[in-house]
Amino acid sequence: MVNRSLEEGSQYEYIKCVVVGDAGVGKTCLTCAWACGTNYTLERLVKTPASSVWAIDHYRNDQEVMDRSWCNVDGVRCSLKLWDTFGYHDKNRKFAYRGSDVILLCFSVVKPSSLKNVERFWLPEIKSRCPATPIVLVGTHADLRYLYKNEKYKKMNKGLLYKAVGDEDILPPMSGRDMAASIGAPYYETSVLTKYGIEELFFNVIRATLIERRALKFWNPQLRRVQYPLIQAPMDIPKPELPSIKDPGTAPHEDLSKLLQEDGDVIFDVQGTHFRAHKICLIIAESVFEGIFVHSPKANGRKSLSRQGSSGSDSGRKSEKNGGKEDKENLIGGAPPLPDICLHGTEAMTNGNCRLLNVPGFVKVEEKLWMDPLSLVEEKKTVITMDSELNPLAFQYVLRFWYSGQVPGSCDCLAELRRAAEILMLPTLILMVSNLQTGESYLNHPLESNFYTSRKNKLQSIGLESGRFTDIEFQLEDGVIALHKPILMARCEMMFAMFSANFMESSAEIIPFPGMDVQTFRVLMTYLYLGRLPSLDGSDIVGLFEAADRLCLKHMIKALEYEIVSELLQAEENGDKIVEETLKLIEPAQFHNAVELAGWCLDYVCVNYTMVHRKYFSLLYKLQPDNQRHIAQNKWPPDWYTQEKEYYTMALRDMTPKQMIQQRHQFSRWQRCKSSCLCFGRRSRMINMENEDDAD
Repeated sequence: MVNRSLEEGSQYEYIKCVVVGDAGVGKTCLTCAWACGTNYTLERLVKTPASSVWAIDHYRNDQEVMDRSWCNVDGVRCSLKLWDTFGYHDKNRKFAYRGSDVILLCFSVVKPSSLKNVERFWLPEIKSRCPATPIVLVGTHADLRYLYKNEKYKKMNKGLLYKAVGDEDILPPMSGRDMAASIGAPYYETSVLTKYGIEELFFNVIRATLIERRALKFWNPQLRRVQYPLIQAPMDIPKPELPSIKDPGTAPHEDLSKLLQEDGDVIFDVQGTHFRAHKICLIIAESVFEGIFVHSPKANGRKSLSRQGSSGSDSGRKSEKNGGKEDKENLIGGAPPLPDICLHGTEAMTNGNCRLLNVPGFVKVEEKLWMDPLSLVEEKKTVITMDSELNPLAFQYVLRFWYSGQVPGSCDCLAELRRAAEILMLPTLILMVSNLQTGESYLNHPLESNFYTSRKNKLQSIGLESGRFTDIEFQLEDGVIALHKPILMARCEMMFAMFSANFMESSAEIIPFPGMDVQTFRVLMTYLYLGRLPSLDGSDIVGLFEAADRLCLKHMIKALEYEIVSELLQAEENGDKIVEETLKLIEPAQFHNAVELAGWCLDYVCVNYTMVHRKYFSLLYKLQPDNQRHIAQNKWPPDWYTQEKEYYTMALRDMTPKQMIQQRHQFSRWQRCKSSCLCFGRRSRMINMENEDDAD
């Protein structure tokens, strides 16, 4: 029976407990946690400890501390006063040892050297100063056995002198118990962070003292009820939390303006100045272009020629005739990107189809062979002649608005830009320019968001659902899918390089994509177009990771990781077993650079190791040796905890009168005292030793 309340009519017992141990093992924190009820946070405990002691004067100067020293243990009213000491070996502690009733010998369970010093230094010192005083051995920092792997703990600022805790530093409870058995002392473990074992330790410190005192005061009836120090239950180790994988959101690919530096299939003629653009980008930005391009004559593929001297026309016609086949099979030199979106090309042919437009700001649209002045390559383009009232510089900003949805604050022609927007009847652009003119640019943010939302909706309906205006095809394992090259270039750096540099794919009309089926490729296509993943039901997850890794789509890998982990956790909540799927995902995720998913799967296997080892032994041992080693080192619960639970269970089950006698001999140091009856000789010897210390 233990409580800290007092009962009237009981005899008082005063106990002096001296706390010793190496510096930095937590003696002062342990003392304050009991004597003052101090609560500690992890941020406070990780700081490099300063050398300090908790003075025993607090019991005289602080009534609250004095009141907390009183407790009732097994019906005996006791006042336990702690005497903290310095941990340096060169300090003289003989004054602290004088008159001590019990010694609390501390070591840290994450500092093997502190346990070695128990036998090497502290036990000889205690034997020389107070040989018959009972000792209680305590292992501090018990929480660090699992916290040292915690990511939050690892990232904390611990000071310059902090030594990181490694696997080799962890001492299992059996090490402390063996040391306690060798010195004839009870053994306990504590954590000032979780409050584990603190009250249990000091109540049993009192019991160890009262058992010793009972041999002297054998006539005292209340001491007869005192129990021997009890066996401590193992510390409950919290189940490690699985790492959280954040939702990366939609891909940040709203700005398509970098495409303006690349070759396009549309040429705008503004007062003789030419700007290149792309049909799909214009259609999803402004609805009027859909009507313009739907009714315009459609170009029959990509036709090009290389003109050199006077023979260029003949070779051009030959190339035009065989252009489709050559584009698929031959590696050609692509045109280098121009420094600006403005072109000054020449019209190679003027007999193309032409259609007048009844659209504000637009004059006519026609299909022409257009020659690039730098590469001397002719390609069929859709040429749109604009109203002569439009200023070329202002139209350049209009074109950038259609691609990016923004108007830069550094625009130096707001008046001309507003006039161009009015001619083209672009209300959103007019409003954004007005906000810039009045200094209220913050009002443009919701307008930009609405623009992006509208563009995504059009891209989904036109690009994904109807499949119109496509200009490139991908040959898959079970079919062909047509896509829009400008969108792919804007959303994927790998495809941007592939389509704009001297690669075969830059001129091919059909690109093979081996190892990918149509259903899985549609997931990739949806991500590239909309910046988010659709439902993954029925998709080849490993194939998606392979495609994302091959195309260097880091954001897609993160999105896949989030979706897969979310689906696995949801399945687990619904009662499904996900261990097998988790085991099978570890190594494909590692191979395709899905680092977070691989880490999550490994942690899940570690947390559920008991079930994994019992039911999925074959899958577990098919993993690579590095993964098996990681799981063995981080499995929960760890081996030492399992052994400690078994030891505690067996100790409770097998507690017999014979073992109680063994326990009494282990926890009592009186049997080592070879004195006369009633140990009066021991008392005389202690007095003589104190006199010798005074003489020194």
